[in-house]
Amino acid sequence: MNGRRAALTEPATVLAALLAAVLVAGCGTISPAATWRPQASDENPGSPLPARTETAIPVTAVPATTEACELPPVRARAAQLLLVGIPGTAADEAALELVREGVGGVVLLGSNVETADQVASLVLGLQAEAPIPLAVAIDEEPGRIGRLAKAAIIAGSPSARSLGKRTAKQVEATGRRIGSALADLGITVDLAPVLDVTGAAAGGVIGDRAFGSSPAVVSRAGVAFLAGLTKAGVAGVGKHFPGHGETTTDSHTDLPLVSASRRTLERRALPPFEAAIEAGIPAIMVGHLLVPALDATRPASLSRKVIDGLLRDDLGFDGVVMADDLNMGALDRYGELPERTELAIRAGVDLAIVLDHRAVPDVIERLVESVEAGRLPESRLDEAFLRVARFKGLDDWAGCDSGG
Repeated sequence: MNGRRAALTEPATVLAALLAAVLVAGCGTISPAATWRPQASDENPGSPLPARTETAIPVTAVPATTEACELPPVRARAAQLLLVGIPGTAADEAALELVREGVGGVVLLGSNVETADQVASLVLGLQAEAPIPLAVAIDEEPGRIGRLAKAAIIAGSPSARSLGKRTAKQVEATGRRIGSALADLGITVDLAPVLDVTGAAAGGVIGDRAFGSSPAVVSRAGVAFLAGLTKAGVAGVGKHFPGHGETTTDSHTDLPLVSASRRTLERRALPPFEAAIEAGIPAIMVGHLLVPALDATRPASLSRKVIDGLLRDDLGFDGVVMADDLNMGALDRYGELPERTELAIRAGVDLAIVLDHRAVPDVIERLVESVEAGRLPESRLDEAFLRVARFKGLDDWAGCDSGG
């Protein structure tokens, strides 16, 4: 497969420097105290993460190896595949308990943000307790979906639809301004840009979150916004693959049906994702969409045909595949949250969003049990874990073979 990843250049301003000062890099090996620690390495200046602290994960089994690489035990690898919601606005015991589970990252929602100082303190407190540095993500799209803009922490932006009418240079400047504001607070991942192409359907659920109704316009603006984020040192995530723009059903409540033919998808919905992949986008979010032309029985987020077949094999994407929040109503018919998460990882998802923090321990246990029972091949677990590690700029496993 073709590996295309964005190089996240430029360090993350003042707070990132503070984070680096607190989270100093360290080394470690398997110790007599039965802990596992990653191998020592220099801080990766191209990573959206702060420098690493010496980390320790309790082990109950001998760490696995891939090629000549030492990997964490199954539970630690499984936890790294989750991007989770957290309660409240402070790094209190409830939030820290989730972080100590070893999750791959957190998603900040409107309920988690109040002021700039509060967000910075929250992020700093969470990173300080993380066994492996966290990806810290937020939805900060231009326009109406901006958690920090709504809280007046950063300046608002025109809608994506309005930006789509501007020059690529102007769109890039907006992406860089947003990315710089996120980096100042220690946020490393923006769940943007939206790469959906909207049509003429009345009541379309994406609306002005899309850059336009033309694949060419969305491709140009999406790549420009991504470039701005990248130059600010923040990882962008393209969404909602393979295209949510023509639907009138909100996947938060029900499963949208995309009735377009494969040929229509290739002509309208897929070009912006292809352009973003060519530009080196590091992560793509798969939506909860039933697309019979691709898979008549499974939504895209649970479909190996969509993820491995279309996104990986046909489009050549080898970055991180995310799944939108797995607790959405669109997936109600696919079991409880732990089962849905297992299905998503088995289908090829590398980083699953689980916003219900109460379910996180059960989700991790389900993944561990599925590996032990043979439903989730350990090779699939390793592949996802190593992609997440590369996405976060962790050099400890840079030479490992993900099997991707």
